[in-house]
Amino acid sequence: MIGLDARLVPTRTPLVPARVRTLAHTLRAGATSLRSLPIAARIAAIDRLAAAWLSGDSPWRARARSELAMSTGHPGAVIDIALEHLWGALRGPDLEAAVASELGGADSCRLPGVALHVLAGNVPGVGVFGILAALLAGVPSLVKPAAREPFLPALLVESIAAVAPELGRAITVAPWRGGSEALDAAACGAVDLVLAYGRDVTLARIAARRPVRLLRYGDRTSVALVAATTLDSGTARALAYQTALYDQQGCLSPRVVFVEDRGRREIDDFAARVAVELEELERRLPRVPPSLGERASVWRWLERQRWRAQEGADVRVHGGDDGAGSVVCDRTPDWSTGPSFRHLVLVPVATLAAAAEPLRRLAGTLEAVGYAGPVERLADAAAVAAASGAHRFCPLERLQAPPFAWRQSGHRRLASLLAAAPASMPPSA
Repeated sequence: MIGLDARLVPTRTPLVPARVRTLAHTLRAGATSLRSLPIAARIAAIDRLAAAWLSGDSPWRARARSELAMSTGHPGAVIDIALEHLWGALRGPDLEAAVASELGGADSCRLPGVALHVLAGNVPGVGVFGILAALLAGVPSLVKPAAREPFLPALLVESIAAVAPELGRAITVAPWRGGSEALDAAACGAVDLVLAYGRDVTLARIAARRPVRLLRYGDRTSVALVAATTLDSGTARALAYQTALYDQQGCLSPRVVFVEDRGRREIDDFAARVAVELEELERRLPRVPPSLGERASVWRWLERQRWRAQEGADVRVHGGDDGAGSVVCDRTPDWSTGPSFRHLVLVPVATLAAAAEPLRRLAGTLEAVGYAGPVERLADAAAVAAASGAHRFCPLERLQAPPFAWRQSGHRRLASLLAAAPASMPPSA
């Protein structure tokens, strides 16, 4: 573990409220130094950092593969995918485009002096886009890692110190257990902006601290939209992969798929095909073992679906033996999202446009819509995504590989850091 000069607070050092305030004060004093760097220099620094992580001999990537597998339970193959998606979206051209789109002509005095990032541990890399966006915009950052996943933030700081030292003094990682009343209050009171990730109950607790500004990245869900002409093995494979990746723990994980209905047999065959693909992925990308409570939740949900089918509801369960991944084809108006851990609900609809009505059930919680279908029907699917309030619309196979400029939870990546962010825009691709 590295020392304070590299901006990682050693875990052996007792963290007290006064210490948290001192860390924020030190970062605030360094804001001028960060903002004196030309924006092109900041872009170049982050691009170098991404290249270093993507390199085949990257020491940080090798350690992340080992350490994150230990902390998250995900196999090394999933960690590799997560890191490839994360750093692949942080190259120079993508950063330049985001700066031109969101910060062109912005007055730096409207930027906060210091930001606090309260991270979650549900998906590897959650919050890294936000941390690097802050540094790119010229905002020093105090980072509180998730208790369940402290390793990636520490490796991020270490790699910045080695590859992009001009950014090193603008970021400090300080771990403490969430819910520590005095420390949470001290941190929220010492900064100008809080970017908070996690469950809504966690965000409500942070909001109760009355920070100057709070950007919430809370509980969200995503869906897939599949045209009738695309009910093939390729789509089944892509849908199963997106469902299995991160065990539906992330806001970009599909929980429901709306499929154009061209006949009961065709729909059932497609659902069965997806279930078979989920079973195959158990061998290649095995699930994180759920807790006893999570296993009970899955069992109750699956048994309820089977009971509904026995009682005459138009429901069919594909897979799900011993809690394994399943696809529940539900033709009733009473469909519900599954309990995560690779349990997908398939809802047949008459047309792509008809999906807009059942999607209202997810109003206010929908993050992204992944589309599988012909390009000539792209406009129809995009209209459904826009009407549903989704923040992202993209090809199904790219659902969990978002670009840097993805408007996560509706917040523009860079412009949201400003005291008065520009008006919201349509969903990003």
